[in-house]
Amino acid sequence: MVRKTNRRGKRFLVIDFSFTKPDGTEGRYRRDAAVQIMAAAQTEEAGRKLGATLFGDPEIIVDKNGVPLRAKAAEIKPPPEPTFADVAKRYLAEYAPSALEYSTRDSYESKLRSCLLPHLGHLVMSEAIEVSKSREIDVAMLERGSKVSTRANTFLALRSVVRFALEAKILEKPPLLLALPKRIKRVPVAPSVVDVATCIDATTCDEHRATMLLAAHGGLRRGEIRALRCSDVDFDRNRLIVRLSRYREVTGSTKGRKERIVPLSPQLRAALLATGVDTRPRDQEAALSSWRKPWGQDGIWAMLQATFRRCKLPRHRLHALRAYFVTALLNGHVPVHVVSALAGHEDLATTQKYAEVLNADKGVAVGVLGRAHEAGQEQRDAKLVPEQSRAAAQRVKKSKARGWLLRSRALERARQRGNTLETEPIAAE
Repeated sequence: MVRKTNRRGKRFLVIDFSFTKPDGTEGRYRRDAAVQIMAAAQTEEAGRKLGATLFGDPEIIVDKNGVPLRAKAAEIKPPPEPTFADVAKRYLAEYAPSALEYSTRDSYESKLRSCLLPHLGHLVMSEAIEVSKSREIDVAMLERGSKVSTRANTFLALRSVVRFALEAKILEKPPLLLALPKRIKRVPVAPSVVDVATCIDATTCDEHRATMLLAAHGGLRRGEIRALRCSDVDFDRNRLIVRLSRYREVTGSTKGRKERIVPLSPQLRAALLATGVDTRPRDQEAALSSWRKPWGQDGIWAMLQATFRRCKLPRHRLHALRAYFVTALLNGHVPVHVVSALAGHEDLATTQKYAEVLNADKGVAVGVLGRAHEAGQEQRDAKLVPEQSRAAAQRVKKSKARGWLLRSRALERARQRGNTLETEPIAAE
């Protein structure tokens, strides 16, 4: 029957009837009429009832002659499978902006456009994610001499697209993917205390000095230095609050997605005061270039390399100054959990990796073992001296007794032969 119903203040015509399925069970069809006119709805109802009677499916509308007006649902062809290029376009527009950090999104987009789309863009999604296709891309990158990190990031971008495809129901189940290339474990390299002090003293202006101290005495990353504002420096409480990070021209949260408080060292406090952080507008950047303008994306790196060249020191990344910050605190016996909080690490395992660069501590440990061994030898020798003297006396006593015994036996043999030491020996004929 066709009945009327009201929803949200509007009138709708609903087709509602029962029918017998091919397996003998009872079924019910209840849907809104395709055309909300009573005559059209009644015609549609008659066609669906006839379809349920003839084909056991009310979705098939049959005319009065028994000819289906619409093919069976099983005969309806599914929409064509999208290509990898179509899915990647949706991924960059719908998924990446909300699910990824801007720096990660920029890296993945670069890998998609430069490597993945040229090889996989024309293939449908199910073919593009086959292991054999990924293997071909990996071999091509190896032939070009790509680094392990570049290869790994490329396939991480592919995995991110697959994750979106599963979420958007483009793929029904997780596919088998190529294993990521194994990266060599990188041990953070921290310059020595002398090298850091030399570079900081060799800066050409107060702005450069403050920037380097933010990394070496504050443990800030490059993006955090660029995003630090004058309002984030609290001279009254002698601290700075790390809230934001900037990648290119986009400012967002820090890597750990949480704020942290870092006390100001005397050198860092003096350097920030020298650049006028306490007098400049509070919303202005705290770290400036020698032109007294905000740092660009690569400006801090270029300044640091120029300083290393001027001091004739080995080149280091800016992250090396952050490694110096962590290792200096660990060398000073600051608890690991405190260092982790100051550096903004998400877990203690990250902080403990920096302990690998404490070569001086390892040398001291080996020296302690060597000195302990030498002390053990000295104690052993001191204990063995009296014992050795007594043993030597015993050996001398035993030697004398043995000599007396040998002489006695010689005299006894001589007497038995009739020739003793008291008589003259018998002359030979």
